[in-house]
Amino acid sequence: MHWADVIARKLKETGGPHRIATGITPSGHIHVGNMREILTGDLVHRASREMGVDSTLYYLADDFDPLRKVYPFLPPEYAEHVGKPLSEIPSPEGGGKTYAQHFLEPFLRSVEELGIRPVVLLSSESYRNGSYAGATSILLDSRDRLREILNRVSGRELPPDWFPYNPKCPSCGRIDTTRAYEWSPPYVLFRCGCGHEGKADTRTDDGKLPWRLDWPARWFWLGVTCEPFGKDHAAAGGSYDTASEIARSVLGMEPPIPVVYEWIQLKGKGAMSSSSGVVVSGVDMLRMTPPEVLRFLIARTQPGKHIDMDPGLGILNLVDEYDRYEENFYSDEKSDDPDDMKRTYMLSLVGRAEDREKRGRLLNVPYRHLVTLTQLVSEMDDLVSMIRRTEGIDELDEASLDRLMHRKACVDFWLERFAPEEVKFRLYDDPPEEEVEKLDDGQFSALEAMFIDFQGIPWEPGSIHNTIYEGSRSRGIDPKVTFKAFYRILLGQDRGPRLGFFLSTMEKNEVLRKLRLALGR
Repeated sequence: MHWADVIARKLKETGGPHRIATGITPSGHIHVGNMREILTGDLVHRASREMGVDSTLYYLADDFDPLRKVYPFLPPEYAEHVGKPLSEIPSPEGGGKTYAQHFLEPFLRSVEELGIRPVVLLSSESYRNGSYAGATSILLDSRDRLREILNRVSGRELPPDWFPYNPKCPSCGRIDTTRAYEWSPPYVLFRCGCGHEGKADTRTDDGKLPWRLDWPARWFWLGVTCEPFGKDHAAAGGSYDTASEIARSVLGMEPPIPVVYEWIQLKGKGAMSSSSGVVVSGVDMLRMTPPEVLRFLIARTQPGKHIDMDPGLGILNLVDEYDRYEENFYSDEKSDDPDDMKRTYMLSLVGRAEDREKRGRLLNVPYRHLVTLTQLVSEMDDLVSMIRRTEGIDELDEASLDRLMHRKACVDFWLERFAPEEVKFRLYDDPPEEEVEKLDDGQFSALEAMFIDFQGIPWEPGSIHNTIYEGSRSRGIDPKVTFKAFYRILLGQDRGPRLGFFLSTMEKNEVLRKLRLALGR
């Protein structure tokens, strides 16, 4: 059974309705690692709905959190905004938007592209409209109990002046320099480091709860019953442990069923981090892969297992693996875990699986091949003609053509931004003289042999590949010598795409013409 179905079944057993909550602080670029949270929530939500569970998915943006520091991607002048809520400082690009909007809006567009339809809530608005007021009042009335819980569960000793509320100073606009000292319902009295003294109305956005209290307060007013969150919050004595005890013993509710997920590691750079700038943004991911492939990246892996993300050659492997799952979905072939493969594919779809089944199987051009084809021809019509010839088909149906156009756009972006140099090439119209002159006797003999052997073979990848190997070896030539000779006269480099497929994308007579020029015939 797929992991999302296992969690959904547990939710069904506990009754309902269920409210699944996800969220993040929009302090920087929202990356693929952050995407794991909302996608995990959506997969559980979708599985629950399919089981007949009354389920709602929420996305809570913590835009009322303060800017912690001047991150590497910000200009130095942002020092004046440190400590102010993200919802109340300007966007790095101006234009009248807030800092939070600058990072949230592209993320929310990506979420829609992924087929996720959450109820979006902003913490700034939730404080302003009084959603937090009831829980805040209960927590402030129980501050001695809170101190005991936080000290005992977290293992840390809170300072003597600790107060379970962070007022926002109306004078300097900061949250991190205020010190509350008295609870006089519904107000909290405070002093600020800027010299201002005042009172904050806890029924509005005059201030906010610290994170370890904000989280259970959010569960309380929203009625959260299930929540995915990163492993950092799940550590012993961490946020979830303290929030759970506060929920039970102070707010009188059961904490949500946890779904703890591991990090997505960026190859060679470790865990992604918005604050450090070590990211592949969700927007960029959706520009270099189809949305169902990003869903697949999360759906195929248990939440508790980390994911290694390689935006280079790993993207080609990821898309090809998704296509393999799609082939399995439409076939009757047996595999080690056919039910999970089919279920993973269904949960990866942006639309409904029933619609995909009715539409039928689409033409799949392997992503690696598409990378080659896209660099050979720039116009879509030329690409379609080449695919029709290499695949041996008369016409592409509309759905397959739409997929091809989308994937070509993704490949173009990937080649521009993330592709390693080893997969990039430019095909020469004619073999350059300087490259021909570099050929040694062995390479020249290899090309002569291929000019002869190519004459009478079917012009398709497998036949070309076998001819290169068999023809080279039968003459005592290492096939690697033949490969290198072709790459030198065609691309001016020692490596290139898979040669059998690469040559098959060109007309046979054109390849023979290039060989003839290189051999001086």
